[in-house]
Amino acid sequence: MASEDLTGAARAVARRVGVGALTLAAVAKEAGISRATIYRRFASRDQLIASMVASELDELERVMVGRLRFTDDPRDTIYMLVREVLDYNANNELMQAALRYDAASMVPWVIRREGHPTLIDIVTDRALAFIEDSPIAGYLAPNPAAAVEFMVGAVCAELLSPARFLTHADIANRITDAIYRPGPPPS
Repeated sequence: MASEDLTGAARAVARRVGVGALTLAAVAKEAGISRATIYRRFASRDQLIASMVASELDELERVMVGRLRFTDDPRDTIYMLVREVLDYNANNELMQAALRYDAASMVPWVIRREGHPTLIDIVTDRALAFIEDSPIAGYLAPNPAAAVEFMVGAVCAELLSPARFLTHADIANRITDAIYRPGPPPS
C-alpha cells in the first residue's frame, strides 16, 4: 500500500475523531492492513501526521498554482486566489475536524514565539515561492512578502473564526482591496 493511500486512510480517521485521537492502529484498520505494515511506512504517529500536513499544504499549493496561471487581470487573479483558498478551507473536512476536535492543540501554531514558525509563516513562505516570481507580484502592496503575509493571516483568521455577516466574496474583495496596487507594476 502506498504512503498516499495511508495518508488518505489517516485523513478519514482524523475527520471522524480528530488528529489528537489519531492512532497508527486506527489508520491501519481503516486501510485494511496490519499494524506492522503501517509501522514499516511510518515509524511514528508524528511522521504520519507530518505526512498529512505536507499533503494538505501540497493541495493548497495546487489550488494557488492553478489560479496563478490566469493573470490577464491581476486584480481578478488576486481576488479569485483569495476566494478559492477561502472556499477550499471552508470545505476541507480534515481542517474542519482539526478545528472541531483539536483546536486547543493548534494554538501554539498560530502564536508567534521565538524560534518557532507559525502556521502563517509556513504557508506564507510556501506561497511566496510561487507568487514572488509571478506576474501579479508587481501589483502587490506594499511588497509581495507583506501582501502575502497579510493575505494568509486574513485567510487563517477566517478559518479560525468564520465570518457571520461577510461572504467569502466580501472577504476576498476586502483583502484584495488592501493588497492590490493598480496600474502598471513598478520597474
